[in-house]
Amino acid sequence: MRRAFQEFTMCSRITVAISVLVILTTSALAANPDLVDAVQSGDRAAALKLIEQRVDVNAAAADGTTALHWAVHRGDLELADRLIKAGANVNARNDYGATPISEAAIAGNTEILERLLKAGADPDSPMPDGMTPLMVIARSTNVAAAKLLLDHGAKVNAREQQRNQTALMWAAAQSQPAMVKLLVEHGAEVNARAAVNVTATTFFTDAGPLDWPSHVSAEPRAQPRAAGGFTPLLYAAREGCARCAEALVAGGADVDLIDPEGVTPLMMAIQNMHFDTAAVLIKAGANPNKWDIWGRSALYLAADVNTIPRGGRADRPSLDETPSLAIIEMLLRAGANPNLQLKLLPPYRNLGADRGVDRMLTIGATPLLRAAKALDAPAVGLLLKYGANPNLPQIAGITPVMAAAGLGSVDADTRGVFTTEDVEQRSIATLDLLLKAGGDIHAQDNRGMTPLHGAAFWGWNDVVKFLVKNGADVNAKENRGLTPVDSALGRTGGNSRGGQRIDVWEDTAALLKELGGAEGTPVAQPGRRD
Repeated sequence: MRRAFQEFTMCSRITVAISVLVILTTSALAANPDLVDAVQSGDRAAALKLIEQRVDVNAAAADGTTALHWAVHRGDLELADRLIKAGANVNARNDYGATPISEAAIAGNTEILERLLKAGADPDSPMPDGMTPLMVIARSTNVAAAKLLLDHGAKVNAREQQRNQTALMWAAAQSQPAMVKLLVEHGAEVNARAAVNVTATTFFTDAGPLDWPSHVSAEPRAQPRAAGGFTPLLYAAREGCARCAEALVAGGADVDLIDPEGVTPLMMAIQNMHFDTAAVLIKAGANPNKWDIWGRSALYLAADVNTIPRGGRADRPSLDETPSLAIIEMLLRAGANPNLQLKLLPPYRNLGADRGVDRMLTIGATPLLRAAKALDAPAVGLLLKYGANPNLPQIAGITPVMAAAGLGSVDADTRGVFTTEDVEQRSIATLDLLLKAGGDIHAQDNRGMTPLHGAAFWGWNDVVKFLVKNGADVNAKENRGLTPVDSALGRTGGNSRGGQRIDVWEDTAALLKELGGAEGTPVAQPGRRD
C-alpha cells in the first residue's frame, strides 16, 4: 500500500507537466498567432520566413504559449536558436506554468537545455507545484543534463510544494544511482525528509492511530494509509536500488532514519524483498534491533518474507542475488535479538481479505514463531542457533512448538501452507529442531490446547505419531475437558475464521485411540450454553 501511494505521489507531477502542452494544442489554434501556429504545426519554412519578417517572436496564444515553447517541445534546436536570436523570451511562462526550460527538461533534450541556459533561462523555473527542471531530469539517466543545470546554478535542494520532495528523492525513487551520486556530490541533503501526511503524526501521540474518515472508505474500522515522510534512503530501499543506497550512505545518509511508522530503510528493503539492498545496509551498520510501531523488527520481517505462504496466489520471487535466508543469518550475526516480540497486530502483508484476524501473528509473536508457523525448518534452525526461545508464547499462549504442530492456524491465514504433500514432513523437521532445543511438548495455550491437539486438528497422522513418540500426552485435556481425540473429531473448533467449517478426521481419532487416547468429558464453562 505504501509503495503504491508513494509511486502515485512521485509520478503524478510528471503526468501533469507532460499533459500541459497536449492541452495547449487546441487553445493555441484558437488564438491563431501566425508564428505560434507555424511552429506548432511543424511548418519550419513558414516559421523561419516569419522570423525573417521580424514578426513579434513573443506573441503568444490565448493561454500564453509562445513559439519558443513549441520549438522546444518539438525538439527543434535550430528553430529554437533562431527564435532566441530574434529576441524570444526564454523565461516566458504560459497560463499552465510551463516555460521553455521546463519543456526541455521533460523531453530530456540536453542541447536545447544548454542553449536556453546560455540565453539566460532560469535553471530552477518551477512549475506551479514547485517542480523544477532538475527534479524532472533527476528521475532519468540523463546525468549530463542534470550537471548542466547544476553548473548553471540550479538549487539542488529545492522542494516541490505538495509532497515537499527534492531532486535526490526523485532520483532514489526512480533507481538512478549515477544521478544520486551526482546530486550528493553537489550538496544534496541526504537526510532530507518528504512531507508527512497530516494524520500520520497521530501514530506517535495519544490521539490514536493514523486513520482516514470512514466516509472515504465506507469502512467503520481504522484504515491505516501511507504516512509519507520518506528520506532518499527510504526511497532507495523501497525500490531496491542497492547502488543508490551505497551512494547515499557514502554521502553521509543516516541508515536508521525511520518513516512516521517507525520503519527503517533496512526494514523497508526487507519487506519489499530487496535483499541485496538490505545486505548493503547491514554492512553499513544499520541497527538490526529497531522496530516499527507494530513491533516488527528487521529479523521478524526477514522470517516473514522467507516463506511467503503458498496458495491463493503465486509466490513473489526476489530477483536479488542475496537469498532471504542469508539476510536472516546476516542480521543474527550483526546482533539481532531473535526474541523481540510484536507489540500490536501488524497490517497484512500478503492477505487480500483483511477482515479476519490472524490469532497467532499478533501481540507477542517472535521471528521464531513466524518461522515455525510456516514450518520453515531452515530459518527455525538458524534462529535457535542464535538463541531464539522455543517456549516464548504470544498473547494467546501459543508457542513455536504449538505453531509447528499446526495449533492456532486455520486455512484462511495459512493460505495453503498446510495443504502441500510434504506438510507433515516439514512439520516434523521443524518440531524436531524445536524439541531438541528445549521446546516444551506439554505446553498449553490459553485455551489449554497442546501441540498434539493441533496435529490432531489437522489430521496429521505422522505428526501425531512423532509427538507421542516424543512424550506427548495423548489424553491431555484443554480447558473444556476435550482431548486430542476430540480435536481430531472436530470438537475443538472449525478450520475457518469463525469456525464455520468443521473437519473430522476419523482415521486420526482411531490412531490416537490405538495409542491410548480417549474422548474427553466436556466440562461446563461459566457463561457458556453448550
